[in-house]
Amino acid sequence: MVMEERMFDIIKRKNLFLMIGSITVALCIATIAVLGLNAGIDFTGGSIVDVQSETCAQDNCEDFLRSVFLDKGIEVHSVVKSGENDFQVKTKAITQEQWTDVKSKLSEEYPDFTEQSFETIGPTLGQELLRKTAVAIFVASVLLLIYIAWRFEERIYGVAAVVAMIHDILVILATFAIFGKLWDVEIDVMFVTAALTSIAFSVHDTIVLYDRVRETLRRNPKSDFPHVVNLGINSTIVRSLSTSLTIVLVLTALMLLGGENIRWFVAALIVGTLTGVYSSPFIAAPLVVFLKEKMGKKKGLLKG
Repeated sequence: MVMEERMFDIIKRKNLFLMIGSITVALCIATIAVLGLNAGIDFTGGSIVDVQSETCAQDNCEDFLRSVFLDKGIEVHSVVKSGENDFQVKTKAITQEQWTDVKSKLSEEYPDFTEQSFETIGPTLGQELLRKTAVAIFVASVLLLIYIAWRFEERIYGVAAVVAMIHDILVILATFAIFGKLWDVEIDVMFVTAALTSIAFSVHDTIVLYDRVRETLRRNPKSDFPHVVNLGINSTIVRSLSTSLTIVLVLTALMLLGGENIRWFVAALIVGTLTGVYSSPFIAAPLVVFLKEKMGKKKGLLKG
């Protein structure tokens, strides 16, 4: 009784939270449509060169590296210091001969210059990877819908979970559309990995919440459904927040200390973790109650 008196009645305000979620989805779609996503060479094709030079690093030679490629007529996407003496250069697709020419010029200026790796991704492979990513997300959504609908014996649970997942995906994409506009952040394979990992955390939170609702209903089959869902939210939200806060603190430390190569990968994980911990109690759960009520009214009208 004491616990129930202290509960935050989220379901009572379900229409408000669902409206906020709808507005968020609309704003995210608009942001992505207007700003677009800055696709990396993993999807568009190009070359990635990793080089090392202690003297170059001491001279902060990012501009020099860029100028050498440009002097050879090679478009440069980015030059990033990836370690103490390491640099990563992303360019349009170049041949081994072009890279050998650039490499000789770099060696003239910095004799200690060494090549760590050179990789070229063709545009066809990039487009294929993009299609496979879209297919993977679609298949994951369908399987999630089927699994949750089967496990909880009602399809509305699966529908609500998938809607919450779509909300999370759009928030992550919109955030990186803004990052791309402000800081030229690219969408690459590591971003896709981070996004899918974040969605998995979010779905896990949703299933834990649904499990608590199902257990309560089994013990008290005549209980009021909105009240049971609200109990489920309040009994799991502290655990969810604590877990997510721990993850965010670790990720923040990793983003600050882990280097440039993984910075935006970690940023995607942080954004996904935050939106995931929100979507389960404030979108997935209220939407289940909303759909349940709509189905109940529809059955009442059919009977009448």
